[in-house]
Amino acid sequence: MALRSELRTRLQRRLGLGVVSAIEQERLNEALNSGIARAVSDGVPGLSHDTFVGSVYGEMALTGGATITCPLGGTTFTFVGGDNPLTSNVYPHDILQVVITGTTTKFLLRDVKDANEVDIGAPATQGYTGDANSTVIRRSIPLPTTGQVVGVYRHSASSSDGLNTRRLTHDPIVARQSPFKTGTPKHYEQRFSEGQSKSFISLWPAPTSVTDQFTVVQMRYIPRLTADSDTLIFPEEALDAILERARMAYITWAGTHAPTTLALANEAIRDTADSLKNTSNTRQIVTKE
Repeated sequence: MALRSELRTRLQRRLGLGVVSAIEQERLNEALNSGIARAVSDGVPGLSHDTFVGSVYGEMALTGGATITCPLGGTTFTFVGGDNPLTSNVYPHDILQVVITGTTTKFLLRDVKDANEVDIGAPATQGYTGDANSTVIRRSIPLPTTGQVVGVYRHSASSSDGLNTRRLTHDPIVARQSPFKTGTPKHYEQRFSEGQSKSFISLWPAPTSVTDQFTVVQMRYIPRLTADSDTLIFPEEALDAILERARMAYITWAGTHAPTTLALANEAIRDTADSLKNTSNTRQIVTKE
């Protein structure tokens, strides 16, 4: 682990810089943040990803005789009667089912606008006043960060050993073919909701079971180091790889270095590949054939 000030000093030494100006110091800080992002993207086992389990919230019914309305030509449905889509975990791609005297019209949500409004995107071709039978089918799992999701696995109790696991495929296109389909999820897409200010995964088909659990593997999001007192909690092997990537970023931005310097900087990054790959792993086992 190291403070930003310590990392900047080490980067400054590797670049052979003496006293630097305030603007040059800021460029070194930017290079450090770039090096962190590049190293995490390259992968730091044990440090670069999180694994956790979540479930969808399922169908949300309107409460207390609430209704939902949208005027002719409007793009917003308003919840009247206390339902709050923000606190009820409603997300883009969820299915809004507007029921009017037994007739159901479905919409795919574009986003959540505020505490009582959702956006459907296209203007409504008629006015709607949905009754208390209207619902929202929630198909999303909120994520702790905006890091990239690299795997989603569904678990159910349908097999004899009590655990049936299937990996979902990442397919942002398939949901457009049949957006209102419900059933057992087979695909997922990672999205970001401006209204909720949160990243999430949307499942397709929309799950009908709220008891199914989903294991999510997500790349860890490392916040920018914005102050000299900010600490990067990585072991030395990873710090070395980060500093070499930061050094390459700085050299690229400066744009005044000889081709030989760039080639050697690239070689240094390749030299840290094993350290980055094996950081936080147990000692590797090597076998001879």
